[in-house]
Amino acid sequence: MKKQLVIIGNGLATMQLLKELEYQQTYQVTVLSAENVPHYNRIMLSSLLAQETDLQSITPCDDAWYQARNIQVLLNHRVINIDTSKQILSCENDREFKYDKLIFATGSRAFIPPMPGTEMPNVLEGVIGFRKLIDVDFMQQVTRHYKKSVVIGAGLLGIEAAVGLAKQGMDVTLLHRRDVLMNRQIDRAASDLLIKELTHRGIKIVTGFGPVGLTGEPIAESNSHKVCAVELDNGETISADLVVFATGIIPCTPLAKASGLKVQKGICVDAQLKTSDDLIYALGECCEFEGNTYGLVAPIWNQARILAQQLLLAPNDEMPVYTEEAFATKLKVSGIDVHSMGIINPNESEQECEVIEFNDIERSIYKKIITSKQRVIGAVLYGDVVDSQWYFELLQQKRDITEIRKNLIFGQAFCA
Repeated sequence: MKKQLVIIGNGLATMQLLKELEYQQTYQVTVLSAENVPHYNRIMLSSLLAQETDLQSITPCDDAWYQARNIQVLLNHRVINIDTSKQILSCENDREFKYDKLIFATGSRAFIPPMPGTEMPNVLEGVIGFRKLIDVDFMQQVTRHYKKSVVIGAGLLGIEAAVGLAKQGMDVTLLHRRDVLMNRQIDRAASDLLIKELTHRGIKIVTGFGPVGLTGEPIAESNSHKVCAVELDNGETISADLVVFATGIIPCTPLAKASGLKVQKGICVDAQLKTSDDLIYALGECCEFEGNTYGLVAPIWNQARILAQQLLLAPNDEMPVYTEEAFATKLKVSGIDVHSMGIINPNESEQECEVIEFNDIERSIYKKIITSKQRVIGAVLYGDVVDSQWYFELLQQKRDITEIRKNLIFGQAFCA
């Protein structure tokens, strides 16, 4: 008889794990999803908002795919309790499931900072995060009736949301507390080019200030209030019918904590993605490994590979080990190419660094390569990203660049 493998959550981490498990014959796999829609590619929600794709295109697998792999996916099954001693979990709809091994892939929720207008029970209508399909649906509905939006947070997701709303015809203000957009991924020079392009697309950029509260106004024939303005810490206000917070994420851990698992920022796991309970694992945005939590897809792909190996481990197999690896990030906005990898600020490195730069402001091309001890340790690319993968390979492989140092900034074709 097959063992029962139950996965809580139906996001990117779950899908990648299912692909890694492929046609395994060890487990009967059951996926429990709190959402009422099949799995969709969450990293494409920005493109969906911008109407550059449709829901069908970002739904990668049909029923036949799951059936061929003997995977049962149950929608509208929110897990509310886990009895770890009996290895039974209970859902909101009163159904119970027995497990031999259990995986938390519960993801994360948008962090919306507490301030007037965002705290229960006085949350204003028109104030949301940007994590799920229902958020996109809500924003698209709002654009039919209202025109002014403020996106708070100019990281990857915030910029993608701002561009998507602008393409829907809204007046968009992008608010960022730092002076540099995408400050975790790029530097000031690349940020200046990005600001120039976003401004050209009709998006107003406000940097150096943050929100301290939201102002509301009554909704006719209702006891509710809707947002009408964002109050800034410099005393100014920005009119808004819609406020989108892209200010970070919080791992979804309440269920794990209530089940007695060790939880800090996320669900604590070891190098085999195992939690404090030997029969329970966690991966993706809900987990924490050596103090690190995750908001990008690259580490999750590696976690899924390691966990699949662990679940299918034969008696004489070598134990798989998850380790942190360098990863690259890119902005998913049509017509704006921004890639970064590794260390982007020499001050972040304990080693002595050399910075190689190329800046063509007229053509909006900027490249910065950071090296140390004749190795590439980081890069920022704006406008010309043709050699992004090559630079990333140099970084990952820690290749000696002594012989190609002179032409490194010009790309692989000049270093052959």
